[in-house]
Amino acid sequence: MQNEKFFHGKTILITGGLGFMGSNLAIRLAELNPKKIILVDSLVSGLGGSLKNISELINNKIIDFQPEDIKNISKMKSLVTTADIIFNLAGSSKHTKLDEGELKFDNDVNFLSQVFFLESVRQVMIENPKKKLKMIFAGTRDQYGKVPYHDLPVKENYLPKDMTDYQSISKNSVENHHLLLNNIMKDLGIDLKINSLRISNTYGPRQSTNYGAVIPIFVEKSISGKSIELWGGGEVYRDLNYVDDVIDAFFLVASTEKEGQIYNLGCCVGKMDMQRKGIGNNFITIKELAETIVKISGKGEIKIIPYPPERKAIEPGHFAADISKIAELGWHPKISLEEGLRRTIEWNRRTKI
Repeated sequence: MQNEKFFHGKTILITGGLGFMGSNLAIRLAELNPKKIILVDSLVSGLGGSLKNISELINNKIIDFQPEDIKNISKMKSLVTTADIIFNLAGSSKHTKLDEGELKFDNDVNFLSQVFFLESVRQVMIENPKKKLKMIFAGTRDQYGKVPYHDLPVKENYLPKDMTDYQSISKNSVENHHLLLNNIMKDLGIDLKINSLRISNTYGPRQSTNYGAVIPIFVEKSISGKSIELWGGGEVYRDLNYVDDVIDAFFLVASTEKEGQIYNLGCCVGKMDMQRKGIGNNFITIKELAETIVKISGKGEIKIIPYPPERKAIEPGHFAADISKIAELGWHPKISLEEGLRRTIEWNRRTKI
C-alpha cells in the first residue's frame, strides 16, 4: 500500500499494544521501517493482552514495551512527547451485565483511563506548540446500540437511541473527548489531528477467547471437536472484518490529512451490499458463521440452546455499518470471510502445537 511509506522513520505509540489489535498492528508496522514502536499495556486480566502476542518482536530493537496504565499522566507525557503517531486501542470491548462491579471496571478501563490519557496529550501539545501529532481512536460499532433493521447499514451520523451496556456508552463519551481535543487544538493553531474508527466485528490471529468474542470461541471449540452453542438459533446478522483489513484502515486514516472525522468499518456500502451478503460475503448470520467454521476446520458440531436471559438483555440484534465514507478514501475489505476464517483456523492450529 502506498500509504505504508508514511510510517518510515516515525515513532509510533500504541496503547493496548499487547492486545489482539495492538499486537497485530505492531507486527505489521515493524515491517515498515519506523524509528520506534512504543507499546503500552497494563495487562488487565481477561482482556487478552499478553507478551506472547509479540513474541516474534521481543528481540527487535525498535520495540519498546512499557507495562503501564495510560491514566498515569506523567509517564504518558514522556511517551507522547516522543511520538509522531498514536494508535489509541486501549480499553475493553466486553459486553457486560449491569452491576456495581462491572460499572467500576468499565468506568476505570474505558472512561477514566482515556480521559487522563487525553489530558497527557493535551499538556504535551500545549507545552510543545510546534509539535505535530496524529492520533487514531479505536471506537466500536457498539456505540450505535440497538439499531432497527430498516436503519441498516447505519451511517456515522446515526443518533443512538437504545444503548446496550456500559462500554457502549463509555466509548461514545470518550470518542467525544477525542474530537473535543482535536477541535480545541485546531482553534489554538496546534497541529494535533485526531480521527476515530468505529470498528465492527474483527477477528484473526492472536484474538483471545477471554472476553467473549464470538469467532475465537467458535474456532477454539471447533478445532477441539467440541460443540458450538448457538444462543437462540444464531439468526442475528453481523458484519465482519479480518484484522489485516482493519489495520489497512488504520494506516490509511493515519496517513491522510483528515481530522475530527469518524469512519465506520464493516463490509457494506449501502443497502445493496447487505442484500449481496456484504463485500467478501462478510455480512452473515451467527449460524452461517458457525457452519462455515465447522466446514473449514472439519471438526466440531453445532448445538442450539436457549438464549441466556442476562445475555439477551444486552444483545444489540442485527447490525451492519455503512462504510461509504471511508470507501471514498479508498478503503474496503479485501479478505473474504472464508479466507479470513481459514487463516485464523490455521494460525490457531499452529499455535496449539
